[in-house]
Amino acid sequence: MDSSTIKARKSVRTFNDRPIPDEVLAKLEDFTKHDTNPFGVPVTFKFLDRKRDGVSSPVIVGADTYVAAKYRRQEDAELGFGYSFERFVLLATSLGLGTVWLAGTIDRKAFERALGVGADEVMPAVTPLGYAADKRSLRETLMRKNMRADDRAPFESLFFMGDFDHPLAESEAGGLLEPLQMVRWSPSATNKQPWRLVIEGDKVHFYEHKTKGYARESTGDIQKVDMGIAACHFQIAAEEAGLPGEFLKEDPDLRTPEDTSYVTTFVTSAEAPRA
Repeated sequence: MDSSTIKARKSVRTFNDRPIPDEVLAKLEDFTKHDTNPFGVPVTFKFLDRKRDGVSSPVIVGADTYVAAKYRRQEDAELGFGYSFERFVLLATSLGLGTVWLAGTIDRKAFERALGVGADEVMPAVTPLGYAADKRSLRETLMRKNMRADDRAPFESLFFMGDFDHPLAESEAGGLLEPLQMVRWSPSATNKQPWRLVIEGDKVHFYEHKTKGYARESTGDIQKVDMGIAACHFQIAAEEAGLPGEFLKEDPDLRTPEDTSYVTTFVTSAEAPRA
C-alpha cells in the first residue's frame, strides 16, 4: 500500500456481477487476521454474504459480499478502527476491488446481528466488496453530487504551522507536502473533513474538528474514525517520503478553535526536508 493506492481509491456503490476470486478473498481474510494498528486497538473483521446473512444497504447496487468490523470500547478505539479498516480498504483497492465506507445507510441491526456485536462492542462502519460497474447508478451519481464527494477544503484551512493562528501554505510544507495531501484526500463521513493538523518541528499534532450529531452510542464518534483514516494515510505517505515515525500522546495544549480537540501526535524519527 502506498500513496498511489490512496489516490486510486474511490467510493464505489454500483457493482457488476463478476465474482471475487477465492485467492483474492483469501489474501484479504489473511490480512484481517494479522493486521494491527499503532493505537493498540484490536479490530475484529467478518466477511458477510448478502443473502446468507441477510445484510444490505439501500445505496448499494450489485454487491453480494460485505465486510464488517467491530472493536471493544476502550481508549482511542475509533482511531484504531479507522486506521485498521482503511488499511483493509486500501489493500482491497490494490487488488482491483471497489469499496465504500458505510455507516448510516445500512440495515445496522442486521449487520450487528451477523457480526455478533456484544454489549461492550461497537461496529462503526462496513463496506461492500466487489468489482465496480462501468457506470454508476443514478442514485450514486446524485449522492456524490449532493455530498460534493470530490471537493476538498483549501489546504490552508486544514494545516497549520506552530499554532492555529498560522495557516500553512502548500509552498511551505516541504517534505511533508505529500503526507498532508494524502490526509486531505481521505474519505470522511458526508465529506466533513474533520482533520486539523499543526506542524511543530518533528511533530505533527492531529486535531478533530467536531460536527454535532456525528457521535452516537451505536457508532461511537464517527469523525474520530475519520481521524484514524487520516492517520493511516499520513503514516503511509510519511514513510514513503523517508519520514518514519510513531503516534504518541503529546498534547501541546494549544489554544484551539471552537469544537476542536486534540487526538494524537505523529513524531518523526527523521528530519523533514523543508522547501
